[in-house]
Amino acid sequence: MPLMHWKVFVNGKAVVSILAVLALLIASRADAAPLHLKVVDKTGAAFPDVLVIVKSLEGKGEIARALTDTTGNVPGRELSPGLYRVIATCPYGICETKVQEFYVKDAPVQLELTVDVSPTRGEGDVVEIGPSRSLKVQVIDRDGRPARLAPVLVRDSDAQHERWYKTDSDGGTTVELPEGQVTVVVLYGGTITSKALSGATIDGLKTKGTPLSIHIGNGQESSISKPVSSESTLLHESGHVDPPKQQ
Repeated sequence: MPLMHWKVFVNGKAVVSILAVLALLIASRADAAPLHLKVVDKTGAAFPDVLVIVKSLEGKGEIARALTDTTGNVPGRELSPGLYRVIATCPYGICETKVQEFYVKDAPVQLELTVDVSPTRGEGDVVEIGPSRSLKVQVIDRDGRPARLAPVLVRDSDAQHERWYKTDSDGGTTVELPEGQVTVVVLYGGTITSKALSGATIDGLKTKGTPLSIHIGNGQESSISKPVSSESTLLHESGHVDPPKQQ
């Protein structure tokens, strides 16, 4: 059967082609990739009733939120290429909040988050970071050379406090630390490399006066579609940068 080509007329003039609109809609979804996400506990068992929030780190805000079902899954959703963050938390505080950044290209994304049950907290469970809030970070590429102009994200465990930086020509940058456990995320060479630091680890680095060394490819790593260009970030006078955008 021949393809029907419909047009909308206003005052006797054709203003839009229905076929063209359908083509645009199909093209807009062609680059989207399905996200499949599951939350489990430390034993690997499904963790129901966990609130999962997906946010864009490229200025699009919150994308979706849903509670996990009895199998630990949330409804699948298609995402356009870009940098995202997923937050898994329990509305009633029965589990620890888990935060993870991930990148979407054009292939299906499978994520499994392991969420810990909240412990009974007592005095001494939380390690406080000392008065100095700064720490030197040194990023090394896969060949052992300084990773220059690499975007670096520093955030707390709940992603309530976060700030972007960029390494200098020697691969280093000085960052300000939020309270509690800190996660440092580096985008470089087509990968996301992240490292979680406890208060005790941070205190040890400060006591020794040594920088935090992050080697690309070591730590929690996920592949991304292409290297993030340093030109896609905006460097501020304070030394931190806006979140990088996909080019």
